[in-house]
Amino acid sequence: MKVSKNELMASLKKAFEGLGFQPGDYYDAADMVVWLETHGFDGFDRLQKALAYLNTTAPNHAVLVQEDEQNAVLDGEDSSILLCGSEAVDLLIAQVMQGSAARLQLNNCYNRTFILQRLVKAAQRNIAFVAFWRQEDYCVKVSVAAGAKLPEYSTFAMTELLEPQTLTIFAGKELKIIGEQFSAQLVMGPLLTTFTEAEMAACYLESLERGIEIDEELWQMLDDLVARILVESTESSRAGAGD
Repeated sequence: MKVSKNELMASLKKAFEGLGFQPGDYYDAADMVVWLETHGFDGFDRLQKALAYLNTTAPNHAVLVQEDEQNAVLDGEDSSILLCGSEAVDLLIAQVMQGSAARLQLNNCYNRTFILQRLVKAAQRNIAFVAFWRQEDYCVKVSVAAGAKLPEYSTFAMTELLEPQTLTIFAGKELKIIGEQFSAQLVMGPLLTTFTEAEMAACYLESLERGIEIDEELWQMLDDLVARILVESTESSRAGAGD
C-alpha cells in the first residue's frame, strides 16, 4: 500500500509514543525512519527489525560514561539509535562549539544507520560530521560536510575487528579539520561500495512522485502501537469522569 509522507509521519509519531517515547524523542525517531526510507536506505525494513526489540523493552537513553574537551563516551545500554541518536549528536555539537573538533563513541547501541538523518540535520548548523561503525563483516563510513543536504556513504573492508554495536562520530567546523585532528582513527580498509548523493536524491524524488510504499504487515504493526495511545487516552478520560 502507498501512503503520503504526512500520513506516515503522523502514524510513526503516535506509534513511537505508544512504545513509550517522550515528546521530542518520537518526533526525532519518526524523522529518522522517513528519511532513510525516502533516500533508499530501507528504513521500513530496519524499523521492522527495531520494533521486534523496542516492543519488548522500556525506552532507555544513553548514559554518559566519560567526557573531556574533545572526547566523550556514551553507553547506549542496549538501546536503539532511534532513542539515543539525538542526545549523542547534541553532545557533539556542544563540544564543537567549545573547540574545533570532537569525537564521540556510543557503545551498546543498535540500528545505527538511522543516525544518518540526525547528522544531515545537524550539518545545517554549519558543522561537519564523520561517522563509522561495523555492519556485519564490513565497515560503514559516513561523511557530511557542513551545510550539506546529503551524506557521503561508503562501505569498506575491515582492517581491524570493531565492536559490533559501537558507533563512532567525529564533528568539527569542517571535514578538513576532522581529517587533520583524527587522521589516525579514520583509516579505512579497501573500498567496497559507494551509495552516491545522486542515487539518494533520485530515491527521494521518486518517493515524492509515486508515494511511499509500505508493507501492510508493518502498517498494521504501527496501527497496533497507535491503538495503545487511544486506549490510554480513553481510560484516562474515564478515570477522571467522576472528579
